[in-house]
Amino acid sequence: MKCKVENREGQVQWTRGGFGLGTDRSLIGFERYSMLGDENNGVYDLMIVEAELQDDDVYQCQIGATHTTPGVRSRSAQLTVLLPPNFPIIYGSPVVNVEEGQPYNLTCRANNGKPAPTLKWFVEGAEVTDNVSYEAITQADGKRQDAISYLTITPSKTDQGKRYSCQAMNAFLTDPLTTSASLEVLYAPEVTITASPKLGVKEGESIQFSCEGRGNPNNITWKWYRNNEEIGDADSKYLRVDSLTADHDGNIITCEAINSVGSTKKNYQMAVEYGPRFTVPIKHAAAQLGETATLTCKTKGNPTPRVVWKKKGSQRILSSSDTLTISRVTESDLGIYICYSNVIGFSEINRELHLLKKGPPKVISNEEQYAKEGDIATLECLTESVPKPDQIRWARQEQDLLQFGDSARYKVEEEDLPTGRKSILTIVNVHSGDYGDYNCSVKNTYGTDALVIKLKQKDAIPLAFVMGGVFGGLGLILIIAIIIFIYQRTKSREEVIPTIEIEASTSDTDSADSATKKPEIKVEYKNPDYNGPLEPWRNDYNKDHYSRYSAEYDELNVNYKPNGRPYPNGYGFPPTYPEAYKYLDDVDKGAGHPYDRLGSYDSGFEPDYHPRNPAYGRPPPPHSMDPRNYPEELYPEGTISRLSTNV
Repeated sequence: MKCKVENREGQVQWTRGGFGLGTDRSLIGFERYSMLGDENNGVYDLMIVEAELQDDDVYQCQIGATHTTPGVRSRSAQLTVLLPPNFPIIYGSPVVNVEEGQPYNLTCRANNGKPAPTLKWFVEGAEVTDNVSYEAITQADGKRQDAISYLTITPSKTDQGKRYSCQAMNAFLTDPLTTSASLEVLYAPEVTITASPKLGVKEGESIQFSCEGRGNPNNITWKWYRNNEEIGDADSKYLRVDSLTADHDGNIITCEAINSVGSTKKNYQMAVEYGPRFTVPIKHAAAQLGETATLTCKTKGNPTPRVVWKKKGSQRILSSSDTLTISRVTESDLGIYICYSNVIGFSEINRELHLLKKGPPKVISNEEQYAKEGDIATLECLTESVPKPDQIRWARQEQDLLQFGDSARYKVEEEDLPTGRKSILTIVNVHSGDYGDYNCSVKNTYGTDALVIKLKQKDAIPLAFVMGGVFGGLGLILIIAIIIFIYQRTKSREEVIPTIEIEASTSDTDSADSATKKPEIKVEYKNPDYNGPLEPWRNDYNKDHYSRYSAEYDELNVNYKPNGRPYPNGYGFPPTYPEAYKYLDDVDKGAGHPYDRLGSYDSGFEPDYHPRNPAYGRPPPPHSMDPRNYPEELYPEGTISRLSTNV
């Protein structure tokens, strides 16, 4: 700092902050200070080497007063000592943990600068000016300053790993000081919940839930809830529910994933398919003639059940809703109605509801009831009453039974029935005086009714009779078993001998041209071991369908000749059915009576015959069968070698 004095009379010195530094040019006591210049020329420059912060002050060059002249001061000179700031820092660096969605102030600070440094923010190399604030704080010495800058961010997952930089710059520096930090975006787990199977899970089956979560940090713990109630033993990412019931349908299953940042829940609404079930108790309806009656049948199921109404004994559908309304009730409307409810894939359920006619009550119990002496007697008074009775009273000898005799021995209970109410009178330790008449009276809003019920003594069955009956029954069972055994053994040893019986008789002819009687031949085949159905021509059961030779033919000569040669068995017909009657394959297959299908053809029998009614053609031989009408297995195999003939 330069100071030049002209016409000096007094001593020259420099002051710092108002304090003199001394008049000696070497400025003893201030090693880094000295006055330079030619004193003869009035040069008193102040030189400071290796300036320090304490040198930062106000300086003056002064001339001391003499006897003749006053002292003189120069103008003040402010010496400013510049200091670089400390290297800036970002709080939390090198990695700053921030939470997703939560506003956060990134903070950069550069201390001890003189003057206070300016601070700038950059994200991935691009300067950021929005949401930035700045302040400079002067330290206690009044010289140095700290600079602080805030950058407010609301991080998202996309900010994960981004690099934020802070630059500090003041007059001392030629290049800015830069520091950086990267973001670690922390967030609560992201959760997805799935179920297997997704659809079509039925009552009684199982379902498994799976929860997948991704968060930062990724050390996740799990909780499960059913309808907001924690499932205590479920602490993994999987939950299995076995033996599903209808109660599970619509339940909310919740999976919760938890990390140090927070927790996330996801819900899954269960859909369990189950069969129909009733949701309200049976409620019968009652009405007077001409009134409107409504029967209700509330059901639930998944899928939603289909409901139909029918009257018992009828298949006519009356309604397809959960209510059946009958307007202007008539006598024919009274009775039992059935509500059917079904869900595809499940069993149908039904419920009977009564439509009853309002009227006076009626007692319909047995007039005689029994009890043994010493036992407990139970007298039932069954009433039909619509509406329900106002009261049912028991009396004996014109006194209310509950006030008669020892009331501790009597107890009355009532039970509602669809058509009325049942009252049960219990008498403990019956004795002879309890036998006799009891009056049961019933009353409703439409009238009254009463019945005298007689309690009679019940005789005990002697033990000897009971034991005798038991042993007698066992003996009878044993005898029957022995008889069956002997019969089976005997039957298995019998020789099986099939027979054919031929019976000839005379009958009136069907012909109008002849009144003579001619022989009729019937053939019956008997085989004790053959349990199948008899051939039509062997049994009168099918007498309208097998062929017979009536008296209108004088002679029957069965002489079938395959290839022009008769069969060698002496009867002129083949041993088995299939080969002998191949001629049937060419028969006309028209509709109607079997004879109608035969048409007119050469039967191959000798001699030919001429039936009286040509519309039927020639009937087949008595042993012929159409293979299209009767299965082949009905015909016994093998040659018939024995015939028993009764004429």
